[in-house]
Amino acid sequence: MTALWSNPEFIRNVRSQLRPGKVIATACICAAISVATGFAISHQYKSAAGPYGWGPVVFQVAVWLQVLMLAAGGGIACINSIHREKEQNTFDYQRVTRMTPLELTLGKLFGAPAFSYFVCLCVMPLAIFGAVMGKLKFSNFVAVYAVMLVGSVMMHLLALLISLLTVKGSHTAAILLLLVLLWVTSPGSAPPRIFQLAPCGPFYAAQIAAWESWDDTARVATSAGTYEIPRTVDVFFGQKIHHVPVLLAIDLMFAGWFLLAMVRNIKRDPNYYEIYSPLQALGFALYLNLLFVTFFNWQSAPQVDNQAILLSLNIGVFFCLGLGALRNRERVRRILRVEQTDANRWLATAWPAPLMIAGTLVVGLLIVFGVAEGRDLRLEWNANFAVLRTLFFVAWITRDMQFLQWMGLRRGKHPLVMGVLFLVVFYVCVSILMASLGIYSTPERTPFSAFFVPSAIYVLDHSAWALRPAIWIAAFIAQWVLVVVFIALQRQSIEELDSSASVPVAAAVATQT
Repeated sequence: MTALWSNPEFIRNVRSQLRPGKVIATACICAAISVATGFAISHQYKSAAGPYGWGPVVFQVAVWLQVLMLAAGGGIACINSIHREKEQNTFDYQRVTRMTPLELTLGKLFGAPAFSYFVCLCVMPLAIFGAVMGKLKFSNFVAVYAVMLVGSVMMHLLALLISLLTVKGSHTAAILLLLVLLWVTSPGSAPPRIFQLAPCGPFYAAQIAAWESWDDTARVATSAGTYEIPRTVDVFFGQKIHHVPVLLAIDLMFAGWFLLAMVRNIKRDPNYYEIYSPLQALGFALYLNLLFVTFFNWQSAPQVDNQAILLSLNIGVFFCLGLGALRNRERVRRILRVEQTDANRWLATAWPAPLMIAGTLVVGLLIVFGVAEGRDLRLEWNANFAVLRTLFFVAWITRDMQFLQWMGLRRGKHPLVMGVLFLVVFYVCVSILMASLGIYSTPERTPFSAFFVPSAIYVLDHSAWALRPAIWIAAFIAQWVLVVVFIALQRQSIEELDSSASVPVAAAVATQT
């Protein structure tokens, strides 16, 4: 593999972004801002305990400026990188170069945000000045920049992946999505403590900058007792561990998953994009659920609600993975031409049901295991109904993904988009009708909602089952009947594709004869 400093894509980005005039102007601006900021803060806090009082404040301001420029500015630069080349119709030329997918990805990863790295470097003297004057511990200084760099690289890889998968006209939406993800992973916007895990984004570096040291549990003694400062420690399998190594490990693993997706697709034709292979998609879903289960706060709600929360999170996980696993008409034609055995052809015609069933079943059983191990032993628990709720979830996800796959193979303009639209309209209309009929508010009628929406399984326990067991069984069977129906419709569409692909070939042979 070519070294980074010899990577053509990296060199191209650096030369275009770091021209001498631009570099000198940027350095002068950053120097002026740094001098003004340092003087203003030292003057404002001059009544404090000397430089030791205002030094940490200078360091925190410098870290905020760096992380904003590196994480947000660099992420937007990564999104613009591939999108701009698509707009100029030059991206196809890069796809056919002799560079390997990994070399092309690394060139864009470190080349696209080159200017952001340079600005971050220009602000570094201010950060060093604040750290030295504030007598900051070296371990704290290293932790801040380790979190900033690892978190930023992870976000840059995600931005490149978003830019690769977006189509024309969605550039603004891609940037907004990245900014929302940065806001969600920032320390000040964390949700309620459903998970015993602090935020894992690059902006956590600014919070570390405020610590006196990063290698303790930040305990505060009060008259009522000793408390730990929130979000400095995580709970992993019931064991308290410091958040910084957890953050670095999680961000590095996410960066590895995003890098894998980029390497798989960056040199592919857009019609044949496949974010992950089926086994890789299952591995990614299992990895996410291991994070869910190991850091979940099992004492935050009853066991039924805990399982409902985790299954609800997996709706988003498997909907995204399912959309990535769906195959368009061109990919199905190619697969049918390549696959020769009956087993492989059957798997292709029933796709993505095998993937959805295997993935949701494994993840659902993992959640059941987590609930069983983390539950309060004093509360009642029925594993049979937990497994039944999981099987309902498997059937529901498989049904919807199979419907979308069938819609994606139909003729028309944007058939998959129309399928998603039909699905949304279906759930909205059904929810309105059932709410007006009082199905949600009447326990005897609740089982009927299981025919249409998955929310009914969240209240499935012994008392709900005893009211109408036959309706629950019928609703469960109905989901699998619909899966079979959609597979049959999909096979019919695939047979039409196969016949339409073979007719031109036969006609060409007859013409030559």
